[in-house]
Amino acid sequence: MTHDDRTASPLAPRPASAYVDEAGHAKLRMSIVAFLDILGFSQSIRTTGEQGDGQLLVDRILGAINDSRQYVRQSFAESFTSELNRWALKFFSDNLVLGFPSEGSDLSPATATWFVVRCAQRYQLRMALNGFFLRGALTQGPICLTEDIIFGSALLECYQLETKASIVPRVILTEPLMQLLTQLHREQTGEKSVDVRHSICRDIDGWWFLSYLEAAVDGERVDWAAVEGHKTAVLQSLAGITRHDVLPKYGWACRYHNMFCHWHRDAAGYSERYRIDRTDESSLIRRLGDVADMTP
Repeated sequence: MTHDDRTASPLAPRPASAYVDEAGHAKLRMSIVAFLDILGFSQSIRTTGEQGDGQLLVDRILGAINDSRQYVRQSFAESFTSELNRWALKFFSDNLVLGFPSEGSDLSPATATWFVVRCAQRYQLRMALNGFFLRGALTQGPICLTEDIIFGSALLECYQLETKASIVPRVILTEPLMQLLTQLHREQTGEKSVDVRHSICRDIDGWWFLSYLEAAVDGERVDWAAVEGHKTAVLQSLAGITRHDVLPKYGWACRYHNMFCHWHRDAAGYSERYRIDRTDESSLIRRLGDVADMTP
Protein backbone atom coordinates (compact mmCIF):
# COMPACT_ATOMS: atom_id res chain seq x y z
CA MET A 1 0.00 0.00 0.00
CA THR A 2 1.37 3.37 -0.97
CA HIS A 3 -1.29 5.65 0.37
CA ASP A 4 -4.75 5.83 1.88
CA ASP A 5 -7.11 8.69 2.38
CA ARG A 6 -6.56 9.67 6.01
CA THR A 7 -5.76 13.35 5.54
CA ALA A 8 -8.02 15.49 7.70
CA SER A 9 -10.25 17.74 5.65
CA PRO A 10 -13.74 19.17 5.99
CA LEU A 11 -14.43 17.74 2.53
CA ALA A 12 -13.01 14.29 3.24
CA PRO A 13 -15.21 11.29 3.98
CA ARG A 14 -14.99 9.96 7.50
CA PRO A 15 -12.70 6.93 7.13
CA ALA A 16 -14.70 3.77 6.41
CA SER A 17 -17.92 5.23 7.83
CA ALA A 18 -19.91 4.23 4.76
CA TYR A 19 -19.08 0.54 5.25
CA VAL A 20 -19.01 0.19 9.03
CA ASP A 21 -22.17 -0.12 11.10
CA GLU A 22 -22.81 1.55 14.45
CA ALA A 23 -21.31 -1.46 16.24
CA GLY A 24 -18.06 -1.08 14.30
CA HIS A 25 -18.61 -4.12 12.07
CA ALA A 26 -17.58 -3.98 8.42
CA LYS A 27 -20.57 -4.26 6.08
CA LEU A 28 -20.87 -5.48 2.50
CA ARG A 29 -23.15 -3.00 0.71
CA MET A 30 -24.58 -2.62 -2.77
CA SER A 31 -22.66 0.34 -4.21
CA ILE A 32 -21.56 2.33 -7.20
CA VAL A 33 -17.88 1.41 -7.51
CA ALA A 34 -14.99 2.98 -9.42
CA PHE A 35 -11.62 1.28 -9.90
CA LEU A 36 -8.81 3.33 -11.46
CA ASP A 37 -5.31 2.18 -12.35
CA ILE A 38 -2.22 4.01 -13.61
CA LEU A 39 -1.41 2.97 -17.17
CA GLY A 40 2.08 1.49 -17.57
CA PHE A 41 2.83 1.52 -13.86
CA SER A 42 4.65 -1.85 -13.82
CA GLN A 43 6.86 -0.83 -16.72
CA SER A 44 7.69 2.44 -14.95
CA ILE A 45 8.80 0.50 -11.87
CA ARG A 46 11.08 -1.73 -13.95
CA THR A 47 12.54 1.22 -15.84
CA THR A 48 13.27 3.31 -12.75
CA GLY A 49 14.68 0.24 -11.00
CA GLU A 50 17.16 -0.23 -13.79
CA GLN A 51 18.09 3.46 -13.75
CA GLY A 52 18.25 3.74 -9.97
CA ASP A 53 15.80 6.65 -9.69
CA GLY A 54 12.84 4.85 -8.14
CA GLN A 55 12.52 7.49 -5.43
CA LEU A 56 11.78 10.11 -8.07
CA LEU A 57 8.87 7.98 -9.33
CA VAL A 58 7.52 7.55 -5.81
CA ASP A 59 7.67 11.31 -5.25
CA ARG A 60 5.97 12.01 -8.58
CA ILE A 61 3.16 9.55 -7.96
CA LEU A 62 2.47 10.75 -4.42
CA GLY A 63 2.56 14.35 -5.58
CA ALA A 64 0.13 13.57 -8.42
CA ILE A 65 -2.23 11.64 -6.12
CA ASN A 66 -2.32 14.41 -3.53
CA ASP A 67 -2.81 17.11 -6.16
CA SER A 68 -5.55 15.15 -7.94
CA ARG A 69 -7.38 14.29 -4.74
CA GLN A 70 -7.37 17.94 -3.66
CA TYR A 71 -8.59 18.99 -7.10
CA VAL A 72 -11.57 16.66 -6.79
CA ARG A 73 -12.47 18.02 -3.36
CA GLN A 74 -12.24 21.63 -4.46
CA SER A 75 -14.41 20.97 -7.52
CA PHE A 76 -17.60 20.36 -5.58
CA ALA A 77 -19.95 22.96 -4.18
CA GLU A 78 -20.78 23.13 -0.50
CA SER A 79 -24.05 21.35 -1.21
CA PHE A 80 -22.07 18.11 -1.63
CA THR A 81 -20.36 18.37 1.74
CA SER A 82 -23.22 16.68 3.58
CA GLU A 83 -22.98 13.68 1.26
CA LEU A 84 -19.26 12.98 1.57
CA ASN A 85 -19.54 10.89 4.73
CA ARG A 86 -21.56 8.39 2.74
CA TRP A 87 -18.76 7.14 0.55
CA ALA A 88 -15.31 5.63 1.01
CA LEU A 89 -12.03 6.05 -0.81
CA LYS A 90 -8.98 3.79 -0.78
CA PHE A 91 -5.55 3.91 -2.42
CA PHE A 92 -3.39 0.81 -2.75
CA SER A 93 -0.37 0.33 -5.00
CA ASP A 94 -1.20 2.32 -8.17
CA ASN A 95 -4.94 1.84 -7.75
CA LEU A 96 -7.81 3.91 -6.45
CA VAL A 97 -11.15 2.45 -5.39
CA LEU A 98 -14.19 4.60 -4.65
CA GLY A 99 -17.40 3.16 -3.26
CA PHE A 100 -20.72 4.97 -2.87
CA PRO A 101 -23.44 2.79 -1.28
CA SER A 102 -26.62 2.89 -3.34
CA GLU A 103 -28.77 1.13 -0.74
CA GLY A 104 -30.17 2.72 2.39
CA SER A 105 -29.70 6.21 0.97
CA ASP A 106 -32.11 9.00 0.15
CA LEU A 107 -30.08 9.53 -3.02
CA SER A 108 -31.23 7.64 -6.09
CA PRO A 109 -28.80 5.14 -7.67
CA ALA A 110 -28.64 7.44 -10.71
CA THR A 111 -27.61 10.43 -8.56
CA ALA A 112 -25.00 8.32 -6.75
CA THR A 113 -23.68 7.16 -10.13
CA TRP A 114 -23.41 10.75 -11.36
CA PHE A 115 -21.48 11.72 -8.23
CA VAL A 116 -18.97 8.90 -8.81
CA VAL A 117 -18.69 9.82 -12.50
CA ARG A 118 -17.85 13.42 -11.63
CA CYS A 119 -15.25 12.36 -9.06
CA ALA A 120 -13.61 9.92 -11.47
CA GLN A 121 -13.61 12.48 -14.31
CA ARG A 122 -11.80 15.08 -12.26
CA TYR A 123 -9.33 12.63 -10.78
CA GLN A 124 -8.51 11.20 -14.20
CA LEU A 125 -7.99 14.63 -15.74
CA ARG A 126 -5.76 15.89 -12.96
CA MET A 127 -3.65 12.73 -12.95
CA ALA A 128 -3.21 13.11 -16.72
CA LEU A 129 -2.07 16.70 -16.27
CA ASN A 130 0.49 15.34 -13.79
CA GLY A 131 1.72 12.90 -16.45
CA PHE A 132 -0.13 9.76 -15.33
CA PHE A 133 -2.85 8.37 -17.58
CA LEU A 134 -5.51 6.15 -16.03
CA ARG A 135 -7.74 3.36 -17.13
CA GLY A 136 -10.40 1.55 -15.17
CA ALA A 137 -14.07 0.76 -14.82
CA LEU A 138 -17.26 1.74 -13.01
CA THR A 139 -19.92 -0.74 -12.01
CA GLN A 140 -22.68 -1.43 -9.50
CA GLY A 141 -22.45 -4.29 -7.04
CA PRO A 142 -21.57 -5.36 -3.49
CA ILE A 143 -18.37 -4.12 -1.91
CA CYS A 144 -16.91 -3.58 1.55
CA LEU A 145 -14.37 -0.77 1.63
CA THR A 146 -12.73 0.00 4.98
CA GLU A 147 -9.26 0.80 6.28
CA ASP A 148 -8.69 -2.92 6.86
CA ILE A 149 -10.29 -4.64 3.88
CA ILE A 150 -11.41 -4.19 0.29
CA PHE A 151 -13.76 -7.03 -0.65
CA GLY A 152 -16.62 -7.69 -3.03
CA SER A 153 -17.64 -8.92 -6.46
CA ALA A 154 -17.94 -5.31 -7.70
CA LEU A 155 -14.20 -4.82 -7.18
CA LEU A 156 -13.46 -8.07 -9.00
CA GLU A 157 -15.68 -7.05 -11.92
CA CYS A 158 -14.00 -3.65 -12.18
CA TYR A 159 -10.55 -5.21 -12.07
CA GLN A 160 -11.40 -7.70 -14.82
CA LEU A 161 -12.87 -4.97 -17.00
CA GLU A 162 -9.85 -2.73 -16.41
CA THR A 163 -7.41 -5.45 -17.46
CA LYS A 164 -9.38 -7.00 -20.32
CA ALA A 165 -11.64 -4.29 -21.76
CA SER A 166 -10.39 -0.80 -20.88
CA ILE A 167 -7.02 -1.39 -22.61
CA VAL A 168 -6.43 2.27 -23.53
CA PRO A 169 -6.49 5.20 -21.06
CA ARG A 170 -10.25 5.23 -20.57
CA VAL A 171 -12.60 4.42 -17.70
CA ILE A 172 -15.47 2.30 -18.98
CA LEU A 173 -18.97 1.83 -17.57
CA THR A 174 -21.04 -1.31 -17.28
CA GLU A 175 -24.48 -1.55 -18.85
CA PRO A 176 -26.48 -1.15 -15.59
CA LEU A 177 -24.75 2.18 -14.94
CA MET A 178 -25.35 3.31 -18.51
CA GLN A 179 -29.04 2.59 -18.03
CA LEU A 180 -29.05 4.73 -14.87
CA LEU A 181 -27.24 7.61 -16.60
CA THR A 182 -29.48 7.38 -19.67
CA GLN A 183 -32.48 7.61 -17.37
CA LEU A 184 -30.91 10.61 -15.61
CA HIS A 185 -30.22 12.25 -18.98
CA ARG A 186 -33.85 11.87 -20.03
CA GLU A 187 -35.23 13.15 -16.73
CA GLN A 188 -32.94 16.14 -16.25
CA THR A 189 -33.17 19.51 -17.96
CA GLY A 190 -30.82 22.46 -18.12
CA GLU A 191 -27.12 22.41 -17.29
CA LYS A 192 -27.07 19.00 -15.59
CA SER A 193 -28.66 17.40 -18.65
CA VAL A 194 -25.94 18.91 -20.84
CA ASP A 195 -23.27 17.64 -18.43
CA VAL A 196 -24.59 14.08 -18.63
CA ARG A 197 -24.96 14.28 -22.43
CA HIS A 198 -21.34 15.31 -22.88
CA SER A 199 -19.65 13.37 -20.09
CA ILE A 200 -20.23 9.84 -21.40
CA CYS A 201 -18.96 8.63 -24.78
CA ARG A 202 -19.27 5.43 -26.78
CA ASP A 203 -16.11 4.09 -28.37
CA ILE A 204 -15.70 2.22 -31.64
CA ASP A 205 -15.76 -1.14 -29.81
CA GLY A 206 -19.12 -0.35 -28.21
CA TRP A 207 -17.86 0.42 -24.69
CA TRP A 208 -19.10 3.57 -22.96
CA PHE A 209 -16.43 5.56 -21.14
CA LEU A 210 -15.95 8.76 -19.15
CA SER A 211 -15.03 11.83 -21.16
CA TYR A 212 -12.62 13.11 -18.55
CA LEU A 213 -11.68 16.26 -20.46
CA GLU A 214 -15.23 17.45 -19.77
CA ALA A 215 -13.96 18.17 -16.26
CA ALA A 216 -12.24 21.16 -17.90
CA VAL A 217 -15.66 22.55 -18.94
CA ASP A 218 -17.73 24.82 -16.71
CA GLY A 219 -20.97 25.78 -18.42
CA GLU A 220 -19.95 27.44 -21.68
CA ARG A 221 -16.39 28.09 -20.52
CA VAL A 222 -13.58 25.70 -21.42
CA ASP A 223 -10.32 25.73 -19.47
CA TRP A 224 -8.10 25.74 -22.53
CA ALA A 225 -4.98 25.91 -20.36
CA ALA A 226 -5.93 22.49 -18.96
CA VAL A 227 -6.60 21.19 -22.48
CA GLU A 228 -3.20 22.46 -23.60
CA GLY A 229 -1.65 20.80 -20.55
CA HIS A 230 -3.32 17.54 -21.55
CA LYS A 231 -1.89 17.87 -25.06
CA THR A 232 1.58 18.38 -23.59
CA ALA A 233 1.19 15.35 -21.30
CA VAL A 234 0.09 13.12 -24.19
CA LEU A 235 3.00 14.21 -26.40
CA GLN A 236 5.53 13.80 -23.58
CA SER A 237 4.23 10.29 -22.89
CA LEU A 238 4.43 9.40 -26.56
CA ALA A 239 8.00 10.72 -26.76
CA GLY A 240 9.11 8.38 -23.98
CA ILE A 241 7.58 5.18 -25.38
CA THR A 242 9.56 2.64 -27.37
CA ARG A 243 7.28 -0.39 -27.06
CA HIS A 244 5.02 -0.94 -30.06
CA ASP A 245 2.31 -2.54 -27.93
CA VAL A 246 1.99 0.65 -25.85
CA LEU A 247 2.06 3.26 -28.63
CA PRO A 248 -1.55 2.62 -29.79
CA LYS A 249 -2.82 3.39 -26.29
CA TYR A 250 -1.51 6.92 -26.49
CA GLY A 251 -2.59 7.12 -30.12
CA TRP A 252 -6.10 6.64 -28.74
CA ALA A 253 -5.46 9.47 -26.26
CA CYS A 254 -4.49 11.72 -29.20
CA ARG A 255 -7.70 10.92 -31.08
CA TYR A 256 -9.84 11.44 -27.99
CA HIS A 257 -8.11 14.76 -27.30
CA ASN A 258 -8.80 15.96 -30.83
CA MET A 259 -12.44 14.84 -30.66
CA PHE A 260 -12.86 16.94 -27.52
CA CYS A 261 -11.37 19.94 -29.33
CA HIS A 262 -13.75 19.31 -32.24
CA TRP A 263 -16.78 19.18 -29.95
CA HIS A 264 -15.82 22.49 -28.32
CA ARG A 265 -14.39 24.31 -31.34
CA ASP A 266 -17.04 27.04 -31.02
CA ALA A 267 -16.23 27.79 -27.37
CA ALA A 268 -14.61 31.10 -26.51
CA GLY A 269 -10.83 31.01 -26.63
CA TYR A 270 -10.53 27.99 -28.93
CA SER A 271 -7.48 27.80 -31.18
CA GLU A 272 -6.22 25.13 -33.57
CA ARG A 273 -3.01 25.05 -31.55
CA TYR A 274 -4.82 23.04 -28.86
CA ARG A 275 -5.20 20.11 -31.23
CA ILE A 276 -2.59 17.38 -31.71
CA ASP A 277 -1.37 17.12 -35.29
CA ARG A 278 -2.10 13.66 -36.62
CA THR A 279 -2.69 12.01 -39.97
CA ASP A 280 -5.30 9.51 -38.67
CA GLU A 281 -7.94 12.08 -37.73
CA SER A 282 -11.08 9.99 -38.12
CA SER A 283 -12.68 8.72 -34.94
CA LEU A 284 -15.93 6.94 -34.16
CA ILE A 285 -16.12 8.18 -30.57
CA ARG A 286 -19.65 9.46 -29.93
CA ARG A 287 -21.04 11.36 -26.93
CA LEU A 288 -24.16 10.11 -25.16
CA GLY A 289 -26.06 13.21 -26.29
CA ASP A 290 -25.12 12.63 -29.93
CA VAL A 291 -26.17 8.98 -29.79
CA ALA A 292 -29.41 9.84 -27.99
CA ASP A 293 -30.23 12.47 -30.61
CA MET A 294 -29.95 9.83 -33.34
CA THR A 295 -32.27 7.41 -31.52
CA PRO A 296 -35.81 7.46 -32.97
